[in-house]
Amino acid sequence: MKRIVWIIITVTLILTFACKTQKNADQINESYSISDDGTASYDDVSNMLVKVNEFSFDFFSEISQQYSNDNIAFSPASLNLVMGVVYSGARGKTRNEISKTIGFPDSPDIFHPLYYAWYTEIQNMASDTLVEFSMANRVFVEESYPVSETYKQDVKRWFGGAFDTTNFIHDPRQSEFEINKWVEEITRNRITDLIPQGSLTQLTRLVMVNALYIKSSWKYPFDEAKSTEKDFTALGGETFPATFMIQQAKGIPFYENDKFSAVELPYVTPELSLLIIRPNIKIVNDITDYIPDSESYKTILNELTRSEVAMEIPRLKIDSKFSLSQNLKRKGIKTALSNRADFSGISSLNDLSVSNVFQKVFFEMDEKGSEAAAATGAVMVTTSLPVNPPEPKQFIADRPFLFILKENRYNTPLFIGQYVR
Repeated sequence: MKRIVWIIITVTLILTFACKTQKNADQINESYSISDDGTASYDDVSNMLVKVNEFSFDFFSEISQQYSNDNIAFSPASLNLVMGVVYSGARGKTRNEISKTIGFPDSPDIFHPLYYAWYTEIQNMASDTLVEFSMANRVFVEESYPVSETYKQDVKRWFGGAFDTTNFIHDPRQSEFEINKWVEEITRNRITDLIPQGSLTQLTRLVMVNALYIKSSWKYPFDEAKSTEKDFTALGGETFPATFMIQQAKGIPFYENDKFSAVELPYVTPELSLLIIRPNIKIVNDITDYIPDSESYKTILNELTRSEVAMEIPRLKIDSKFSLSQNLKRKGIKTALSNRADFSGISSLNDLSVSNVFQKVFFEMDEKGSEAAAATGAVMVTTSLPVNPPEPKQFIADRPFLFILKENRYNTPLFIGQYVR
């Protein structure tokens, strides 16, 4: 079957520490207006996501610099989803820093409906028969630890989350096994041993997990018989052999300027598409120069033009694992990761802080596709041609490039990655 596969796991570990901190008054962003029944409009969600997307691209840019010579895949959406669960239990300066850094409104009454509308839109893909999809938020709690009933209700209502009790104090190894088993089930056994042995201790009180699994087929399949081996020019100019998928198709959204070109590859499901950004120059020394910000990302999407495009794109298979706590601190989320954290919204004991934030991603792309995808792709062609048809656009991804898997209602980047060698 011709498909692209993404699997993402984000885990936030919250450990017990005594903490006292001042509380700041909520700062309600008056650019949002939530209806009386607690629902958010499309425009309000979009306005929030402009800020969230800015954080997402900026955060990936920092990770890209850390792993500049590696192929990596990262999910800003999964990070932001799990940080929403963290935000909901934060108070005062702790919440304010999360809000300011990621772009969440600094008021739960505004944030919760916006988050719920965004989360629900992504979750609706579970009912799409053209994509294999599963997503879940889960909070694993020490069985003796008192969690606020209000927080439990908020997590269930606004985040579609559930709570599982476990025994971190007396058997942290068994708790690791239980969490890893749950992760395996959500990811179809693609990711195992997410929590390494010894990562949880007797001080662990909560583990917050967001798991996201997506598999879908191309709308315009690649012909495996046409795939060929040729050189890929890595960062700095060194070349390596790679297997390239080859296709020439009409109606492909295409964008180019004097710095880079981009194509948007559709899936059989209209809910998703993959944007690939390729530098125009052959020798690339720093791929971070081509990571868009929120505004340039919007420009690319607005100016895509359907064209006939001759494409050559290498097969990809990437495994990435990150510890993101230091990155979050550098971006401004400091108090939550210190003994001054205020998570009194989670428990009246107010003795929690974030210990670490882990993310693990698996990504694979090849030319295989389902029969349904091939049939659907056959009808998606231009029905007429001009007398003197233009030459097809060329998109040869034989040099470092970026890829963005996005959902198409809000254009949220679910995954961002780089292929550099």
